[in-house]
Amino acid sequence: MAAWKLGPALACGNTVVLKAAEQTPLSILYFANLIKEAGFPPGVINILNGYGRKAGAAIASHLDIDKIAFTGSTATGREIMKMAAVNMKNITLETGGKSPLLVFDDADLDQAVKWAHIGIMSNMGQICTATSRILVQEGVYEQFISAFKAHVAATSKVGDPFASATFQGPQVTKTQYERVLSYIASGKSEGAELAAGGEPVKDVNGKGFFIAPTIFTGVKDEMKIFREEVFGPFVVISSFKTEQEA
Repeated sequence: MAAWKLGPALACGNTVVLKAAEQTPLSILYFANLIKEAGFPPGVINILNGYGRKAGAAIASHLDIDKIAFTGSTATGREIMKMAAVNMKNITLETGGKSPLLVFDDADLDQAVKWAHIGIMSNMGQICTATSRILVQEGVYEQFISAFKAHVAATSKVGDPFASATFQGPQVTKTQYERVLSYIASGKSEGAELAAGGEPVKDVNGKGFFIAPTIFTGVKDEMKIFREEVFGPFVVISSFKTEQEA
């Protein structure tokens, strides 16, 4: 993700200040050493650590910064828009999403299942473009759900993220872990059918914010879990008749 921001900016002759996410700073700090090793002149790329509400706000409101590129929550994106108005900064925001993945009757079902799984369960579902709602045409709906459940059970091994056999590690923070669990509770209370998961995983050395990959089916358009971004290993599946309806 840093490469998305850095590549074009540097190629166009700009200097860059990059603030690492406070939850995940280590990869950027490692990358900073590589920047130095590659021989970039001092001051061209500047890596800053800090909390968004302080360091991020300072960047967004600074008069000498002309452009902001932000990836994160919708709520924070709104605040950045307000602060960036101080000198009419150009801004690019990539914020929360609820991206749909459509599976039609004539789809290669094995491929659809494979990519639907990768689309939502990669990186513990913590991707703003995750395909977090799957719309399946009626003719293959039951068949897709059966195959998808089997694929998740076989592939989404939860455990130590540094182990080669692991597909899914923990959520990034306790706050995010609790958020996902709250959406599971919401799905149950709204009457969606819990097809898999829906609970913490406690057998990973007895610690960590692990959640079993969760699948809700029979989901209706008006349900909270269909409309709001969960940002976890959590997918909702509903059916449709025609492409226009989907």
